[in-house]
Amino acid sequence: MLASQSPGNYSYIPSEGGRVPFCNAVVADAGYEIVRATLERPLPYRDGFQLIEQYLATLGRPRQALCGLELRCAEPYTRDGFNEFNRGYAALLQEWGLYADGVGSTARTNIAPALSAPTEQVLFAFSYAVPADGNVRRTFVISGAAAGGVRVGETSPEAVREQVAYATGAIEERLKELGLGWEDTTDIVVYAPQNVEQSLHTEVVPRIGSAVLYGIRWYPSRAPVIGTEIEVGAHGVRQEIRIPVA
Repeated sequence: MLASQSPGNYSYIPSEGGRVPFCNAVVADAGYEIVRATLERPLPYRDGFQLIEQYLATLGRPRQALCGLELRCAEPYTRDGFNEFNRGYAALLQEWGLYADGVGSTARTNIAPALSAPTEQVLFAFSYAVPADGNVRRTFVISGAAAGGVRVGETSPEAVREQVAYATGAIEERLKELGLGWEDTTDIVVYAPQNVEQSLHTEVVPRIGSAVLYGIRWYPSRAPVIGTEIEVGAHGVRQEIRIPVA
């Protein structure tokens, strides 16, 4: 069931994991749309929040308009390390009115690049809600869905196929909860350290229908916790921009 982040003019699917500072997906309210912004170079994530606040202020938008964050970490965390990071991240979101009573209202993807990794936790991109210019279709961001406990630590072609299938299925379920389908996406992203082309052909392409016209992006990277490698994400937006970083 969707919950409302009314000051930010979007709704979200709360995470079923409980007490985590992110949600499963966000969708703009009627009369609003979500814009995705990529930084020209990643920033340490706390500095990134300062940039976001200043940028939203130039648009006359409140902090709560922030609805999605895309992070990059130096390497996959241990489970304890990931929980520690989340505690500090949650405290920051709480200051912004985006985390309360163990429920986070922003989408999030946090991955560990296999190549050219940062030396610390950084902000790569973010999404925010603004008034729409005329009637636009529903815009949304879905948090990265990891392969969970599917064949943990295995990298055989069959194991990779099952992991991709699991994560893709999780994205599909979130789309259904939003009342949307693959045809509403404008970007489908697969995060994996190994070649996943064959798995995309067998597990993703047949499911996404006309969305294949936009292609499928692959990032050579790992999911943010040791033992879980593959993650899939998706969004559907009308506007994507790049923001300069001084």
